[in-house]
Amino acid sequence: MSDNKFLEQFYERVILPRYNDIDVTKVIWVDHGKVGLDAWAHHFRSNGKEYVLLYEDFPGDEYFNDELSHEVIKVDGKSSIELRFSDDAKQVPNVTGWFTLFQEK
Repeated sequence: MSDNKFLEQFYERVILPRYNDIDVTKVIWVDHGKVGLDAWAHHFRSNGKEYVLLYEDFPGDEYFNDELSHEVIKVDGKSSIELRFSDDAKQVPNVTGWFTLFQEK
């Protein structure tokens, strides 16, 4: 993965503000790690709650979908946010693709 500090700032400015319950001024990043072939998990805390922001190059439902310890936080009724800069199919890992936010129950 590229520079974590860049990704953290990017998520705080572009992705996380779409979620009304996340106070981006209080985000504390805990860990970043690859969880699949083209998927990364970004773990953080905000206001005493635990979250995982999952990046995928294409959305799937296999990650953190145990319905026991995490719940998907939706934006505008959607489970995932798609971020693209153009119509070409080129991916920038952890920047362009699909993002799903999970909150620890």
